[in-house]
Amino acid sequence: MPASAKPHPTPLTAQLVWAEAGQPSPAEAYLNTLSPSGRRTQATALANLAGIFSEGKLDDPLQFAWQNLRYEQTSSLAAYMVDIGYAKSSVNKHLVALRRVLEEAYRLGLYSDHNSYYQAAAVRSLRNEALPRGRALKEDELQALVAACLADEGNPNLGVRDAALISTLYVGALRRQEVVDLNLADLSVEEARLRVQGKGSKRRYVYLSPSALLSLQSWLDLRGRRLGPLFCRVSKGGKIVLRRLSPQAIYYLLGRRALQAGLEAFSPHDLRRTAITHLLDAEVDVLTVSAIAGHASTDTTRRYDRRSEESKRAAAQKLRAPLPPGSPDDGPGRESGDLNDQASSSR
Repeated sequence: MPASAKPHPTPLTAQLVWAEAGQPSPAEAYLNTLSPSGRRTQATALANLAGIFSEGKLDDPLQFAWQNLRYEQTSSLAAYMVDIGYAKSSVNKHLVALRRVLEEAYRLGLYSDHNSYYQAAAVRSLRNEALPRGRALKEDELQALVAACLADEGNPNLGVRDAALISTLYVGALRRQEVVDLNLADLSVEEARLRVQGKGSKRRYVYLSPSALLSLQSWLDLRGRRLGPLFCRVSKGGKIVLRRLSPQAIYYLLGRRALQAGLEAFSPHDLRRTAITHLLDAEVDVLTVSAIAGHASTDTTRRYDRRSEESKRAAAQKLRAPLPPGSPDDGPGRESGDLNDQASSSR
């Protein structure tokens, strides 16, 4: 092993890897507390952890004996995962899954010694100060996106659905899983309100602007008022099929509409970033924006704010490179209010 490589966490012996028959499953207890999207993500994380702690002998988290983990196994996990190429944010998701599954094992009475649980679960998340991801769309980009939907002559029903879905994603600052989980029963037209199920099965209300509600009503005129998913499938021939969309379908439809509108690529989450940035730019207080977005902490909301990046970009235009006289940047057209000029005039 190279000197810089981190050692593999001490694996459990083969006898300690497998849960005893008939024992309650801490992994199942933990996963049952999560939303469908969270369950999929953390089930994968638990499977990865089971594989690491068993040294590849078992990757089924429901069969893994989590109560047999001790500090000697868990303490070196984070360093090992970073060393084999996991991003710190991904490592932290795995550490959350580990702490929670050990907590469920403790609650189920599977730890015979309290100290063994507390020591094994005492793994701290890594500090992760990553550069901001994604981008905020401009107002004209949002308008072009919806216009591309409504100009769909080949399948106008699909265009109306997509326009309403994009408007709802943006105005509600919704996650893609949240928008596909919406049911007709979650909409109150009279109050212009949606009931949203967020992460961790937490519910919140979001309110729609008159224009967003109008777009949604145009879709409902086509969809009808039958109970079921609010946004459902539309066939190539324009037939409304009352079956729920998948989160991946949101990626596809946004990618297709962005291409039609001639826009730079963006993700569904960028619509959420855009909404949060626009709300903060409109001087809506951060606590209200955090409640709209379903964030547990205002610190999370602030990380979505892209105004600081625009401010830095604008500030950069104020500084001119120290090029010799006669260089291209030294002639007419240079911004007259840059800091170099101000500094020269103050001497």
